[in-house]
Amino acid sequence: MALADRIADLPGIETVERADDTVPSRIDVYFRREGSARILKGRRAHLFCSLDRDSVMVSGLDRWGRHQVLSSGWGTFIDELVCIHLPRDHRELDTVWSIVHRAYDNFFDSSEPEPGSIVLSTWDWPKFSRTSLQ
Repeated sequence: MALADRIADLPGIETVERADDTVPSRIDVYFRREGSARILKGRRAHLFCSLDRDSVMVSGLDRWGRHQVLSSGWGTFIDELVCIHLPRDHRELDTVWSIVHRAYDNFFDSSEPEPGSIVLSTWDWPKFSRTSLQ
């Protein structure tokens, strides 16, 4: 619940608690329309993350963030979402919170490339000789 409270305190966030027969005890977290025009692009709402009794499903992590979560054993990758294990103590809560907050920051960072765009590394640039030929 401490993690859900922290997420709910983020600006531009709306939470929906689901407690029906189809989805037992799940909290879905959406971006409010006015706070995230860059990512919504005409859609009604954008799901940021879901919390249930087993895990936190987070969208929006960059490649390096996903790599860090997966390589350190904090979660798994499922359909463009990172499934993070729920924290067991305050130390783990801070770690999971930093992962979720990084994903949140990525949604509002204008320098982050759009999904599906080509990312060109400086290693892919042409190599020119530094010598002067006469």
